[in-house]
Amino acid sequence: MSAQPTTSPDTGMLLDGRYRVGELVARGGMASVHRGHDQRLDRSVALKIMHPHLAVDEEFRRRFAREARSVARLAHRHVVGVFDQGEDGDRIYLAMELVEGGTLRNRISRQGQLTVRDALEVTGAVLEALSAAHRAGIVHRDIKPENILLSDDGQVKVADFGLARLIGTAASSATGTLLGTVAYVSPEVVTRGVSDERSDLYSLGVVLYEMLVGTQPYTGEAAVHIAFQHVHEDIPAPSLRAPHVPQGVDSLVTWCCARTPSSRPASAEEALESVRDLLRTVPDSVLDAAPLTAERVHTQDLPHLTASLDEVDLAQDGAVRSFPEGLAARAQRSLGDAEPGADGEAAAGAPAGRDPDGPDDADLGAVDLHVPLPRVPDGRHLAVPRRGPSPAVRILGLAAVLALLAGAGLAGWRWYATAGPGGDRVVPVLQGEQLADAEAELASRDLGTRTQEQFSDSVPAGEIISASPEPGAVIKRDTPVTIIVSTGPQTFAVPDVTGQDLETATAALEDAGFVLAQGEPAYSEDVPEGSVISQSTPGDAEALPAGGVVTVVLSQGREPIPVADQRGKGYDTATAQLEDAGLQVTTSWAFSATVPRGAIISQDPVGGTLHRGDTVSLVISKGQELVTVPAVTGSTEAEARAALEAAGLQVVVSKPAGTPATALVSAQSEVEGTRLAKGSTVTITLP
Repeated sequence: MSAQPTTSPDTGMLLDGRYRVGELVARGGMASVHRGHDQRLDRSVALKIMHPHLAVDEEFRRRFAREARSVARLAHRHVVGVFDQGEDGDRIYLAMELVEGGTLRNRISRQGQLTVRDALEVTGAVLEALSAAHRAGIVHRDIKPENILLSDDGQVKVADFGLARLIGTAASSATGTLLGTVAYVSPEVVTRGVSDERSDLYSLGVVLYEMLVGTQPYTGEAAVHIAFQHVHEDIPAPSLRAPHVPQGVDSLVTWCCARTPSSRPASAEEALESVRDLLRTVPDSVLDAAPLTAERVHTQDLPHLTASLDEVDLAQDGAVRSFPEGLAARAQRSLGDAEPGADGEAAAGAPAGRDPDGPDDADLGAVDLHVPLPRVPDGRHLAVPRRGPSPAVRILGLAAVLALLAGAGLAGWRWYATAGPGGDRVVPVLQGEQLADAEAELASRDLGTRTQEQFSDSVPAGEIISASPEPGAVIKRDTPVTIIVSTGPQTFAVPDVTGQDLETATAALEDAGFVLAQGEPAYSEDVPEGSVISQSTPGDAEALPAGGVVTVVLSQGREPIPVADQRGKGYDTATAQLEDAGLQVTTSWAFSATVPRGAIISQDPVGGTLHRGDTVSLVISKGQELVTVPAVTGSTEAEARAALEAAGLQVVVSKPAGTPATALVSAQSEVEGTRLAKGSTVTITLP
């Protein structure tokens, strides 16, 4: 057997600038799976990259994104997590949890049968995953061993939720699409093309059978033969092939695999409760017993009967050598196992393909041709008399039966697949679809459409709320299906409450069916304190559904403005600061012996707060006042003093002792006409 390639054209690529594509893990009919590395979060992931022929289909790309978003919301310990989905050129991909280990298919191929305990524990884990998915409205549609991952640390995880529906839509005519799942398909999928939660339970029942027995319940020359058996035959009890299986587990398998959906468990939770009961009540010796097939019972439990039986050694007379390859082996190859790695093995992160330690084709064929002996009360089997048909007759009879089954199955399949005018049509699941998608889906099934609109608080506008007849109903071709399309929630006009006080505004909004929420309050020059300045709605909508929130901003009154002290500052600076704060400024000028010219001598008010538009008065310095020195020479002391003081000057008298009062000023320190600062000193001298 050639080694599986570990690279592909995608290996080494960087998707969306984030995901580095590593070694090839598996390749299936619809996608290839690689190990990958998320460079943004520095973690290992599994990358499922859909094949290019799917990526060119815009409808598939859109559905792929929608399904990925739905599955990404499904967070459960037994579900392979979907981290991201994206597009990079002609590649569309999923970034998923990387599960180190293998698939249930690997284990069955390697081990054959599982113990009853192991089989029930795997089944219970899958039922937990299905229960969570079904509650979220997600049906898997492709439960099979390839999609059940067994991690190295003993975890059970279910992969590929939602992808079966996508692939079925994009490639319903592809050869591998039905063949890959026909061994586990439920009767209603074959006959009516419809599946629901109970279809998942049927498929899981078949998987449980295979874990217990080591082979699938039905085999055939072609997929149509297997599908025919699913529709027309009851799944046999596992104990007919594996005598160690207790009756309670038999009942669980046949219950899940009832041909009529209404006869199966009503939900995954109900089936899970039965699994837990069995694990609790079946003795450990039975749960952990080494698996037995009918062949092993025959050779190990009844050796003393061999001599009395006419044992037919097919190998001696050449029957096996001349008979075509084992039916089970050919069925396995028809199901696509010849190509390494099915899609379901992708997230496991381990190479796929037939396990070299597993049974070969001849072994599988021998098991399928064996007829188990009937039970007797002590658990043994009755011997077959020596008389009986020869090996050649047995083989010819089997070939004839298979030919009849093939003919009948093919005819039945064609009837189901090509119903003519007047044939039955199944109403598909339309809830959550866009109107255009729903109309296209119905048209593809030769069904008409009637559209009605309805308000909905939970379904986004443009999506389907419901359909009548309901999904799964069987109706005649060209029958119209009434689709109820959501127009979103019913909306109502939002009243204007600006200018109203809080109590009045609250009452007005509540009467209209809305809820008032207070935003950050703000100052207002014209709206009184406590009244509504403005209101807003999500998206500035003028109408909202009942219960919508209207946010109002309440006034805090006029904004108080602190008055800064401008004394000593320059005129331009002081005026700009006050006006920038929203205040008016008035000015006057005055002489100052201490404040430089152009600086503020005083202001009114100083400090405190004002409101926008209020006035602040400033007194600006003109500098020192100058006066003219008068002529006082020749004047008496009294006359000179009076003249100088009248001019605003200070007087100092210099005279010798004993100078008479009538003496005249002989000199003055400042020349007549000199300009001095008011208050300056002038000295006069008397003889």
